[in-house]
Amino acid sequence: MLAVVRLALLAFGLLACPALGQEGRDWTGVWDTFWRDGEARMTLQRDGDRVTGSYVPGAGSVEGTLDGRVMTGIWRQDGLEGPIVFSLAEDGQSFTGRYVDGEYWNGSRVAPQEMSQPTTPAATPREALERFVALQNAADYGSNLSAVGALDGLMLYAGEPLGDRDQRHRRNLLWTLIDLSTFRLYDAPGEVAEDSAEFRLGPSAATADFTLNFQRRDGAWHLVAPSEAALRATLDRFLSTLGYPTLAALNAARENSPRQTMRDFLQGIRAWNSGGEAQTLRTLDLSGVPPRLYTVEAPLLAEYLKQVIDRAGYVTWQEIPDDPERTLPYVFYRHPAGSIVIDRVAGAEGAPDRWLFTAETLRDAPALFAAMQDLPTADGIPPSAPVTRFFEIREWFRALSPRLLHRIGPLDLWQWIALPLSVAVALVLGWIAGHGVTLLAFTTLRHAERGVRVDATRLLGRPTGTLVASGAAVWLFTKAGLAQTLLGTLTVVLAAIATVAVGWLCYVGVEVLGGYFQRRAQRTRGFVDEIATSLTLGILKVIIVALTLIAMADVTGLPYEGVIAGLGVGGVALAFAARETVTNLIGGAILMSDRPFRRGDLVETGDTRARVEQVGLRSTRLRTFDDCTLIIPNSQLTDKSIINWGQRRKRKVQLVISLTYDTPRERLDVFVTRLRALYLAQPGADATTGFVGLKALGASSLDVELWGYFFVADYPAHVAAQHRLIGDIVELAQSLDIHFAFPTQTIHVVPDEGQAEGVKNNR
Repeated sequence: MLAVVRLALLAFGLLACPALGQEGRDWTGVWDTFWRDGEARMTLQRDGDRVTGSYVPGAGSVEGTLDGRVMTGIWRQDGLEGPIVFSLAEDGQSFTGRYVDGEYWNGSRVAPQEMSQPTTPAATPREALERFVALQNAADYGSNLSAVGALDGLMLYAGEPLGDRDQRHRRNLLWTLIDLSTFRLYDAPGEVAEDSAEFRLGPSAATADFTLNFQRRDGAWHLVAPSEAALRATLDRFLSTLGYPTLAALNAARENSPRQTMRDFLQGIRAWNSGGEAQTLRTLDLSGVPPRLYTVEAPLLAEYLKQVIDRAGYVTWQEIPDDPERTLPYVFYRHPAGSIVIDRVAGAEGAPDRWLFTAETLRDAPALFAAMQDLPTADGIPPSAPVTRFFEIREWFRALSPRLLHRIGPLDLWQWIALPLSVAVALVLGWIAGHGVTLLAFTTLRHAERGVRVDATRLLGRPTGTLVASGAAVWLFTKAGLAQTLLGTLTVVLAAIATVAVGWLCYVGVEVLGGYFQRRAQRTRGFVDEIATSLTLGILKVIIVALTLIAMADVTGLPYEGVIAGLGVGGVALAFAARETVTNLIGGAILMSDRPFRRGDLVETGDTRARVEQVGLRSTRLRTFDDCTLIIPNSQLTDKSIINWGQRRKRKVQLVISLTYDTPRERLDVFVTRLRALYLAQPGADATTGFVGLKALGASSLDVELWGYFFVADYPAHVAAQHRLIGDIVELAQSLDIHFAFPTQTIHVVPDEGQAEGVKNNR
């Protein structure tokens, strides 16, 4: 099977390659060509292995012989000729060549829709200048080489031209002078009775000017190019007056001017999907647009502006000032609904000022468009597809019914329809999202502990619903163009609500997870995890609140640097106002670090002895032997000595055994000896202790003392061990017939002398 597939592919390649090769070697067509200091539109025709053709301007011709995709031949122009070598690219869409050693001559195929149409002769000097400027702008700034071929029909040359090279140099110099000038085409001569006319023009930033001459020949008006020396002298005078050493330095300065801003904007928006978006947005002062809404609002504002400019008129670059040092703003268009203005905008720190479309222009653009939307675009402006979804939707509604574009107050009719629908859709989506998250949390966590399940289902639904509803409303408002109307403020508010909802959701998420970890920490005796969890949760919540405030400032257009500074100053003020709380927090961190006790330990601090129940960030909760709750600030605990009875390695036992005074010495010695052995035989007794012996002659007993230690973990085990020991002591005493003493008192009554004599007499 694999062999069959390989044979099929091989057969297809053999059949397809000749056809592809034939197409790749097809030189027939129109080509935009260029070399080191010129360009021309060339038309070629292939006939077998021969290729012939011509090119304009210059009325030149080429011919050659093919060898595969390589054409070798000669070029002829103005009585001169030379060799050429052209190599056609494999796709047949471009060629690379040389016309003498070291001089390149390359070209690209022109699509049929890009071929220029024949034009009628210019009827007035103004029309000749307008056509010349349009063609040169298209060639220089639009990369449209087809425009170059039409320039020959508009030019005359003073004196005798020295050939195509001289004509090209003169034409380029004349164009440079025109391009450096600022003028209105309307001011150029219109209907003229004579066969010659003049028009003075020059840079807007200088008083220097020059005279542009026109001449009528065979009923058509042409521009007259003076000699190359005269043109260069005029150019040098312009540069000297403007204060620039070279034309390159002047052109570099002109890159930051109202003319360049307009050019970058229009060229960028026409090449929007091929890198033009960034170029377009760089020409706009977007300081009035919240940064988080740039991606949705900035392109729409740019398209609003483009629609207004296209309706205001065809833009000729040379009618816009190119003076980089201009002090006044350039007003391109005025209207009762607003103006289009290009003005200096301060750059970032250390960066130069930039000429940009002002923030007020962008603010007024939607209203301007609404006022002039029924005006058709100016003649000569090529059609272009919308760059935003809004205008696509708008054109869809226009095709559906032009009445839907009827303006009612600040909105079109279709926008009034879209407004309640957007709100309803946003609310429904928010409700679905909120209840969906609640149900999902309940279902997912049904096997989790009850506290986590209840917290999650109770807390997660609302912020999720709020976030989805507000976010959906912002998205729908933006797509429907509502964000750029009087509802812009509402859109910003909704964006702020969405930001708060994100912070709220994060806060709730931290709270739910924190509650789970807190409950796990409470089930262990150690309190370090509990303090660490509490401290981490507190810090995370503070960070979430701070970031939410900064994001809100960012979305609403407030300077978030000021919010950060305010948070810092507020934090310092809060620290001073709540220094006791801060001290307690630090105390909690110290307790977590030193670990002086654990939950359940019996501790003694000052005059208080109690059992540890919970250690928090600010305070520690104790339970006294009277079953009372005692709350002690952490700072006080860290400042006092703490006796931890709960962390003893062994517990002391000390007994005083009282024996009667009539106990014989020999039994007493046996009792002491066997008592020590009895102690050492107890489970957990410390063999290094067990000190037994007579301690004192009591008031009514012989006191035998026993003290030692038991290795027991807690107090109940200590009681049990001591109970076992005392029981064994009782049995030992009984076995030795030794009796325990108890407090006794003997009273001796002695009568006085009188009473004694009376007794004797009675006897």
